[in-house]
Amino acid sequence: MRCVTFPIGPLAGGLLLAALAQAQTDGFVAPYVPTVEEDVELMLDVAGVRPDDYVIDLGSGDGRIAIAAARRGAIAHGVELDPELVELARANAGAAGVEERVAFLQGDIFAADIGRATVVTLYLFPDANLMLRPKLLAELRPGTRVVSNSFHMGEWQPDVHDMSARSSGGVLLWIVPARIAGAWELEIDGGERLTFAVSQRFQDIEVEISDSGSPRAAVDATLTGDRIRFGAEAADDRYRFDGRVDGDAMEGYVQIERDGFGTVAGWRARRR
Repeated sequence: MRCVTFPIGPLAGGLLLAALAQAQTDGFVAPYVPTVEEDVELMLDVAGVRPDDYVIDLGSGDGRIAIAAARRGAIAHGVELDPELVELARANAGAAGVEERVAFLQGDIFAADIGRATVVTLYLFPDANLMLRPKLLAELRPGTRVVSNSFHMGEWQPDVHDMSARSSGGVLLWIVPARIAGAWELEIDGGERLTFAVSQRFQDIEVEISDSGSPRAAVDATLTGDRIRFGAEAADDRYRFDGRVDGDAMEGYVQIERDGFGTVAGWRARRR
């Protein structure tokens, strides 16, 4: 655990970010507290780390999380402010025989290049998590898994909160959601057209569909990474959409119940 200490007193928004950046620059950090080995493995289990993953550990300390990911076959790297811990992590990677799959960089976690990660691991204080949250949401691809030992992300609720960890706060997992708020035009194979609007708060979404000018709420609307699902009714027809988001486009398949018969068709949508 590598945590920045904050000045005492109320700091918000840009002031807190500035204070955090200055604390990083000045090297004022809390004592290093390593994650216990059982919780390292639990974090990787909750995140579902596989050999095809690229794991980035922000505040990597002695490197144990990144090294454990490399032992599972993943490519990993850690970012750590303390140069002595960076050297220790490199030595530990060599001793573990995974130095070809893991690297450690000395630097500021708030300036780290994280865009290629499929998994990001954290053991930071809640204030640091909150300051990282905009960066994680802006720079990580939809579907990237973010896993934290003990500490939350404020209003961004976790998708999984495993309390079997030895640490009292448990292990928390978030899946970075695609940004889909706005108005969309949808076409089903065969020419049928609908419009729908999405309101979004992190991974929580509400979908309102308009058919012939009559808006109605979609049912069971969910967003997991870049995957969207929602149900709808139009006249006597029932629809169940399942698709993936790619920027300003979506596409997938829809199950349609009509006149007692079920069919499956392709669909695609564009943001207006």
